[in-house]
Amino acid sequence: MDYDYRTGFITYPDAEPGSPAAKAPYIDHGTERVDPKRFYSSEEAALEWDRMWTKSWLFVGLTQDLPEIGDWFKADYGKESFVIVRTGEGDDGIVAHYNVCPHRGNRIVHTDFGSASGGEGACVFTCDFHGWKFGLDGKNAEIRDEMIFRKEAIAHRPGLKSVKCSVWNSLVFINMDPDSKSLLEHLDVIPEHLAPYPFEKYRVLRDIETCWDANWKTALDAFIEFYHADDVHPQVAPFTETLGCQYDLYGNGNSRMIIPIGSVPVRFEDRETVPDGMKAFLQFYGGNPDDFLHLQGHEYNKAFAQTRRKWAERHGYEHFKDLTDDQVNDDWNYFVFPNVTINAFSDSLLLQIFTPHATDPRKSHYRAISLCLPVGGSQDMVMDPGQFGPEAVSPPGWDGSIRPEKIVPQTLADFGSVLAQDAVRVPEVQKGIESAAFDGYVLSESENRIRHYLAELDRLIGRS
Repeated sequence: MDYDYRTGFITYPDAEPGSPAAKAPYIDHGTERVDPKRFYSSEEAALEWDRMWTKSWLFVGLTQDLPEIGDWFKADYGKESFVIVRTGEGDDGIVAHYNVCPHRGNRIVHTDFGSASGGEGACVFTCDFHGWKFGLDGKNAEIRDEMIFRKEAIAHRPGLKSVKCSVWNSLVFINMDPDSKSLLEHLDVIPEHLAPYPFEKYRVLRDIETCWDANWKTALDAFIEFYHADDVHPQVAPFTETLGCQYDLYGNGNSRMIIPIGSVPVRFEDRETVPDGMKAFLQFYGGNPDDFLHLQGHEYNKAFAQTRRKWAERHGYEHFKDLTDDQVNDDWNYFVFPNVTINAFSDSLLLQIFTPHATDPRKSHYRAISLCLPVGGSQDMVMDPGQFGPEAVSPPGWDGSIRPEKIVPQTLADFGSVLAQDAVRVPEVQKGIESAAFDGYVLSESENRIRHYLAELDRLIGRS
């Protein structure tokens, strides 16, 4: 097989230049090994916090989790905690504050989700240490027993400190740097590419969060390449491309990989036979394999596109008309620097967030939010994009009306079959990285997204 590292694999060779499907120009990040110390050094973690985490746009949650004025959710990043609250209608009605009481530093909220709505229409946050109250805008609303304070001590009416907050496609981001570029500037081409996907219509099917014994970068790196899929995720290999994936690098450390789904992959010797697993996948969307006996395995994506468009028509999802057949079928996996991956499917989304541990660079927090288009009023089921197999499906007629709680997996089974395989590997990789025998990453061009975001991180830290 011919391969030129400057072009790599091109998933859609007929894509119009400049279109979302087109291959991005090659960026050469060289071939040097990646220093292992950056995956466990306390000095490295401190540099990242001071010069990157506190200067970057950070994903914190979904607008659908703030349906009413006064609703809020909590988001933690390293040593900091934030409360994101709806103060009014629309995206502009969402603001964010540091989750810190200005009196003695107590956390204002302690759970993942809640509402500040009180009796008689009042909407306030109340500190559960000394009873200070704050409006949704963060302003000081009440100091309990104010007479015991000297006037000059509280003349400035200390309130919650706010942080920049912005929304794109129903995803909420914050930035601790008041002088940062806008969120849309940071996202570069991603909003244009994902414009046909109405994120606001997808609903949360599953939300998990855990602490891993691995640096946040060790964990992230496993999810921005598909070179590992044949060995780690063999169940997806018969109908998911693992070798011929397209990797694209964009501005500000952002990137993408396109994973074709629904055809027998290029590395298979027999590309004519249609695997039983592929037929079962087609049936999940209401398709009949007998209707596509004329198609061979390498072209079965045509059957999937036709079947999934009929599925969308049954459920009234008009945005499928704005998607190409490739978008209907394939996984367009985007990385939003510094720490979020978005697996964009026509009928589901998988958001994965990798955040630093507050004190230990050998640990990190991992969150995976699975969202699907509801199928209420039918007997259809939806499939968790973070899992595959019978355990991954919803009850018939799932309508997405009940927001599931965020859960902490207690067993590997709680992750689901696919994510469990990564959960096993990531801590083992961290152990190896810290071995005296390990000289640093040796990366292929299918792992160039790792070099790309590290280059942006180095730019922010001041190494380049």
